[in-house]
Amino acid sequence: MKRAYLILVLSLLLSELMAASDSLFQSANLLYQEGKYEKALEDYRQISESGLESADLYYNMGNAAYRSNSIGYAILYYEKALKMEPTHDDASHNLDFAARYQVDTFEQVPELFLRIWMRLMLQSMSERTWSILALIFFVLILFSFLLYLFSHRLTLKKLGFFLTLASGFLFVITFSSALSRHRSIVKPDAAIVIAPSIIVRSTPSETGNELFILHEGTKVKVIEKVSEWQNIRVIDGREGWIRISDFESI
Repeated sequence: MKRAYLILVLSLLLSELMAASDSLFQSANLLYQEGKYEKALEDYRQISESGLESADLYYNMGNAAYRSNSIGYAILYYEKALKMEPTHDDASHNLDFAARYQVDTFEQVPELFLRIWMRLMLQSMSERTWSILALIFFVLILFSFLLYLFSHRLTLKKLGFFLTLASGFLFVITFSSALSRHRSIVKPDAAIVIAPSIIVRSTPSETGNELFILHEGTKVKVIEKVSEWQNIRVIDGREGWIRISDFESI
């Protein structure tokens, strides 16, 4: 009885939270239409900070940040939108447009074709889509295995056997892709510089040698954290340390 009551209370609280967030979302949209971009961005942030996220929410945040002349945050939010929904064409288009205003340009270190292909394949679909595909192939494994076990005809047994192997192979790929996408959301390994400009140092301290400078909107790979400092790598292969307050994870 107590458990059912607790579930009911939690359901009601969740419903109220979603209703409040929906109202705030509509309010933020109205503020955006009125040209009050910074206030709209504040309302959008309240929704994301409450734990309710979506690709459309981050897309709107990116638009509001861009209109507020915050290129770093605009790029950050468009990247977040694409992380949740890789096929979000509007976010992809606006990200390309906002990236034109970046100061930093780097020549990427060449990668193996297989590595590039695997990354593009992984990023082609969201975590939810990979999870659904993994579930479908798992069901196919069960069905084809039962077909192999209980069929009396040799042709059906062979079909069940090869379907089991094929489904198992595809299940491993889709399940591992779903896990990888989930890890990238829970523990992101990329970030966007949000400070106007920062000095990348050789050690995690203000006394470290100055290596190079990064500017707002630059995407970096986060590696190791030491106190208030983060070891990062840019696409040209250079590494160094910056303060955690100077970037936000995607």
